[in-house]
Amino acid sequence: MRICFYTETALPKVGGQELVVDALARELLAMGHQPTVLAPRQKGTRPADHEFPYPVIRHPRFISTRRLVSWYRHFLIRANDRQRFDVIHCHSVYPCGYLAGLSRDRLATPIAVTSHGGDVREGNCRIVKPGMVERHALGVQMADATIAISRFTRDGFLRLYPQAANIVDIPNGVHLGPFATQAARPSDLPPAIQSEEYLFFLGRLARRKGVDVLLAALAKMHERNIKVVIGGDGAERAALEEQSRQLGLADRVLFVGAVAGTKKTWLLQNARSLVMPSRDWEAFPLVLLEAYAAGRPVVATAIPGLVDLIQPDRTGLMVPTENPTELAAALDRIVADRALARRYGAEAARLSEQYSWRTIAERHLALYSELRERRKLSRAA
Repeated sequence: MRICFYTETALPKVGGQELVVDALARELLAMGHQPTVLAPRQKGTRPADHEFPYPVIRHPRFISTRRLVSWYRHFLIRANDRQRFDVIHCHSVYPCGYLAGLSRDRLATPIAVTSHGGDVREGNCRIVKPGMVERHALGVQMADATIAISRFTRDGFLRLYPQAANIVDIPNGVHLGPFATQAARPSDLPPAIQSEEYLFFLGRLARRKGVDVLLAALAKMHERNIKVVIGGDGAERAALEEQSRQLGLADRVLFVGAVAGTKKTWLLQNARSLVMPSRDWEAFPLVLLEAYAAGRPVVATAIPGLVDLIQPDRTGLMVPTENPTELAAALDRIVADRALARRYGAEAARLSEQYSWRTIAERHLALYSELRERRKLSRAA
C-alpha cells in the first residue's frame, strides 16, 4: 500500500508529532508497504532526507498560518499525481487536513486526519484568528476518518465539527526494544545521579509543563535525600534554575538539557518515577509510554490526555493541578515505599505492551484498508 504522511513538521526537528510520523513510516516500511513523508522545507540548513529509510518530499515553507495557505494544496496534488497514493494521512487538522479537504475531488484518494492536540485545543493561537475556526472545521468535515489519539483530541474534533461521525480511536505507540535490556550508564552523567535515587522530568521547559510546581513540591517533601533530574530545554530554563536556587534546592535539582538515545533510556530506566506536573492538557505524551516501557511509575496531574493513560494506584498516582502540597505527598509516597514504586512499574511495563508501534501500525493499516475499500464501493455505486 502506498501511504502519504502529510505533515507540517518532520524530522530532523524533534517533537512528538515528528517522532510519531517517523515511527509509523518505519513500521509500515518494515511491513512491506510504501510510506512517503510530505512536509515543508525547514528554515536554515537543509535536512539530510536521504538518510531516512523512506522517501521524503519537501515543499516550500508556509509563509503564514493564515494567508495564502490554500495555494499550498498544489504540492499535495502534485505529489499524489506522481505517486498515486492509496491513502493520504494528514498529521494536523490545519493546515494539512484543511489542504487535503480543499483538494478532495482532485485527489480521489481516502483522507485520514490525526490531530496531535495543539490544533484542536480550544483557544489556540491559530484558531482564534478570523475565519480560522471554519478552516479547522473543514479539515475535520472533509476527512474520511479522523484519528483520535486520546479523549482530548476526540473532544477537539467534535468541538470543531459536532456532526463528525468518522472518529476512530488509535493511540500513539512506543518502541519497546530499547527498554528490553538495561542501558549502560552514560559517561557524561553527573555522579550525583544514582539509580532510583532521583525523580525524573522530561519535556519542554515551558510554563504549561509545570516544572515550577514540581520544584515547589520538592521543597515541601519530607524525603530530603531524593533528587530531581530535569531533562529538556526551553525558554523557562533560566527562571527554573533561579527558582531552584531561591528554594535552596540547587544541590538537589540537576538540569541535564535535552536528552535522547541511550541517555534518555538510562534515565527513564533508573528513575524512581517519572513526574508530569503539566498544567492544562497533554494530547498523548510519548514520554509517559516510554516510562511505562522502562518499568517506571508515573506521578502526574489529573488533566486531559493523562487521565486516559494513568491508572491510579496501579501504574502511578494522580494529583490536582497547581498543587505543590498534593504533589509533594504523592512523591513522598513513591519515594518512601520502594516496593510500591516497583509494583506500579511492573504493571506499567505490562500495559506498555499494548502500545507497541507494530501493534499501532497494524491498527492504522486496517483503517487505511477499510477506507480504500469504502472508496472503491462508493465509486462503483
